[in-house]
Parts: sequence; structure tokens; C-alpha cells
Amino acid sequence: MEGLARLDDVKWEKLLEFCDLAHLTLPLAEVAGHQLPAWVAERLARNIRDNKDRFDNVFSCYIEAKSALDRAGIPHVVLKGFTQAPEFVNDPRFRMQSDIDIFCPPEYTLEAESVLLALGYSSVGRQRCDADHVPALSRPGSWKWRGNSYDPAMPPSIEIHLCLWNESNLCIKMPEIEFFWRRRVTITQGDLTWVALSTPDKLAFLCLHILRGVLCGDWVVHHVRELAHFLQNHAHDAEFWSEWLDLYSIQQRRLQVIAISLAQSWFSCPMPEVVDAVLNGLPAAQRHWLKRFGGSPLEVMFRHNKDGRLLHWLLADSPQARTGVLRRALLPTYIASPTATAKRTHLRRQVKESESTPALWRYLKYLCSRSWRHVSMDAEFVVHGASAWLTTRTLRNQFWLFAGASFFLTWACQSISSSSIWS
Repeated sequence: MEGLARLDDVKWEKLLEFCDLAHLTLPLAEVAGHQLPAWVAERLARNIRDNKDRFDNVFSCYIEAKSALDRAGIPHVVLKGFTQAPEFVNDPRFRMQSDIDIFCPPEYTLEAESVLLALGYSSVGRQRCDADHVPALSRPGSWKWRGNSYDPAMPPSIEIHLCLWNESNLCIKMPEIEFFWRRRVTITQGDLTWVALSTPDKLAFLCLHILRGVLCGDWVVHHVRELAHFLQNHAHDAEFWSEWLDLYSIQQRRLQVIAISLAQSWFSCPMPEVVDAVLNGLPAAQRHWLKRFGGSPLEVMFRHNKDGRLLHWLLADSPQARTGVLRRALLPTYIASPTATAKRTHLRRQVKESESTPALWRYLKYLCSRSWRHVSMDAEFVVHGASAWLTTRTLRNQFWLFAGASFFLTWACQSISSSSIWS
């Protein structure tokens, strides 16, 4: 709190803008107490009130969708969102939720989409070939964005996920992921009922979701904080971690422990002993990445980097997969056309440009800045990759003894030769 107390109004404006973008405003309101400027306290209190009303609206939309899906005989499970309480957040009303994520078995996906379309929802955007879900479904209306991320009137969208882990896009096999669906549980609170993942699978899914975000360069700090909240309350739950060991293979545990390591590093939560043992068993290059580049997913919120792609290359499970990851890491995946109508953003902030500037000049400026950013990030990626590669090529003591002896022998010969010339 001492650091917050020293902020002036200008810095508070910048901090609140950042917290809105990083989904940290409500957690800040939850822990900040009364040591805030009056206008900041009022702003946070207003965000909390709005978000509580928004939560009620989101949950009402889910209950309506759930009833329709149940009548059609379509099974589903709710991912993230309000299902994170109470294990990962104390109260779902203190968690920002913009949409409702559900997963249906692939054979029910089209039918589930049809049911929601019949309720008045419509598709937003187009289907991407590498997407984990169908285009978001939202009810059209007169609502307009007014700068309030917690606006109760904002219509929640619904995303029907096609898979829990996209193996073809991420190039990392996850054969056990199918058991998450089989272990789903029904949760009842008062008169409300929904289907969610079991607690161990909820932890696993959150870890994998964080890992996916790190690999793609997304902002994950709010998810990592929720993971740290869970670890803070369950680090010494021997029964839970014994079940965790039994449920998941060593490969699955290693992928999860990467996210857990980030939570421990960023938020100083305790590390369970069984998890620490898995962490110490990671390949040398992956441990090097966590030690050397574990802060990169935080830095990406302020400066673009490709350290997540480097981890992706280290985790890819075949030479062909590594080649694909390398290609995506070094080459831009998308370049806007001159006629693109989408607003330009940088680090989730809109780039302000003068309308009087010719469109062609703005586009050339965009191409130059994007090209320079990629070239500089590619150079950094190569250097960091070489550093990680060298950690897997540990040389034996005999080599260093030989190298040292060779150096001194060469130095001695040169000294003798120089002495002979001078004499």
C-alpha cells in the first residue's frame, strides 16, 4: 500500500487504465481498503456495483441458455467465469466476466449453436481456422460502448468451445484431456445448478489456459493471480495433491507446473512439495526458460517479445512441430490490408492518428513500424533461443580441463617464440 499512497492523480489515471485492460481493477478494489484518494475510491466502488449487476445479468443469460440446451438434450460444461469461485476467487462478483464459455462434445456443437440462435443470438465475426471455439454468439441490440468495462447493460456473449486443448494449432499432444469431460460434476448453490469441471481438472484447465496464453503472447496476469489464490489456500492439502499425482501423467503434470511456477514467482504463493519435485524434473532448457524468461509474460504487457514462442518451440513434440512453431515465431501471422476498417491497437490501447494524414501515408507508417518491431523481436528471439540451446549442451569437466591446458600451452609457446625473436 505504501507504493499506492505515493501516486498522484495522473499516475492513478494510468494505473486504473492499465488495471482495466489487465482485468485487475476489481482485485485492486478488493484489497485496497480505505487508503485511496476519494475519487479513486468512488470509481472503484462504482465498478464493483456495476459488476455485481453485470454478474446477475450474465448468470440470468446462462440460466436461460442452460434451460434451452437441457430441453434439447445437449450436454455441456461451463468453463472459467463464475465457476472459478470459491477455489480461485472469493466471490465471482469481484471477477470481470465478459462472456460465457461452454464446452460441448464435438457431435453436439452445431446443434448447440442452433439452439442459441433460436434464442435470438447471432454470430459475431467469422470462424478462424485455428480458433478453439465457434464465432461468439451475441444478441443484437442498441447498446453502445461508452468506456465502461463493467457496464451492466453490456450484452454477454456465449462462446461454444470446440475443444479443451487445440492440439493441431498448439503442436503439443494432450491425450488425457478427454477425461476432463468424463469427470465433470454438477454444482448446486441454492436454487441454481450448473455443470463444471472437477476441482483437479479445473486447476489443470486453468494451468493449460495460462500456458496457451504465454505461448501466444496474451496477457495472463489475472489468470495467474487466480492460480496463486488457489495455491495459497491448497498448498498444504496433501489429499488433493495425492489425487493430482494419480490423475495426471508426467507430461501433463510438467505442462501444468510451468504455470504454477509463474504463480509462485509472480505472487510468492507457497509451492506444494509434489509440484516442486515435478518442477525440478523439467528438462534443463525449460527450467532455464522459467529462470531466465519467467518474467516475459509480464513484460509483454508493456513491450512486445517472443519469449513465449521460444517456450512453445521447447515444448513442441516433434521436429515438424518445431519447424511450424519456428515459422510462426519468425514471420508475422497477420498484416492488415490498406482497406482494413479495424482500428489499430498497440498493447491493447487504440493508436491515435490524425484524420488529416493521408491514408496511404498512415498505412506505410504502419508497415514500417510493424516490420521494425518484428525484425527486432526476431533478433532477440534468436539470441534467447541460442541461450536456451546452450543450456542443453553442458560440456564435461574433461573438456574444460583440455581447453584450459590448450590455452596455457598455446600461450607458453607464443611467449617462447616471442622471446626467441627478440633474442
